[in-house]
Amino acid sequence: MNKIWIVFCLCLFVGSPLAAQEYTVVHGERQFADLGNWGAYSGGEMTLGLGMAQSPSGPKGGGDYTKPGAVLGAAALVDMLPFLSTGAEYNYAAFRTPAAVRGTEYTLQTQEVFGLFKFKWNVAKNFRVYAPLGVGGAWLRLTRRQAGEESFRDKWAVAATAGAGVEVDLSPTYFIGAEYRYVLPFIQTADLDPANGSSRYLQMHHFFVRIGKRFF
Repeated sequence: MNKIWIVFCLCLFVGSPLAAQEYTVVHGERQFADLGNWGAYSGGEMTLGLGMAQSPSGPKGGGDYTKPGAVLGAAALVDMLPFLSTGAEYNYAAFRTPAAVRGTEYTLQTQEVFGLFKFKWNVAKNFRVYAPLGVGGAWLRLTRRQAGEESFRDKWAVAATAGAGVEVDLSPTYFIGAEYRYVLPFIQTADLDPANGSSRYLQMHHFFVRIGKRFF
């Protein structure tokens, strides 16, 4: 069932360029057509992000499964409106520094695919704030090491994400920014760790530095 949700979200958001609003570029600025004029590709952006990932989730009795790790992400979005872009995003996070919890060491890896809305507000000519909001799916692997033995469990889950960020233009086409993202896979820690997990959902925080290129 979770995989059906993932396919549905990808079809919905990746197919959305077919309904993008048309605009023309005049003196380096985009001028959008009337809202009734739909059906033409209007440009968009591609971004790469690198940063830190952290999960506050842990087993019963306290403590976190892992220490902060690294996250890598990529997104491709198209402009739907002057203040809204939509598309697809992929993130990979590896919490590779294990933390000993009652004699057990854990390593968490996640892959996330989201259909994403990006709401944008121009604060100044070359400075924007934005809020990403998305839904999709996540694959998670929790590895346990105890007494010289290693075991792991994989799970797919529907996931949601929300956050906030800022962007600064480096040129008319390139920009750089910083972003915070909250990620919630709808999976309980007990599904990944039956021995020590609980009924709480696993949570993650991503902190990105992003660089992007805009296409017209």
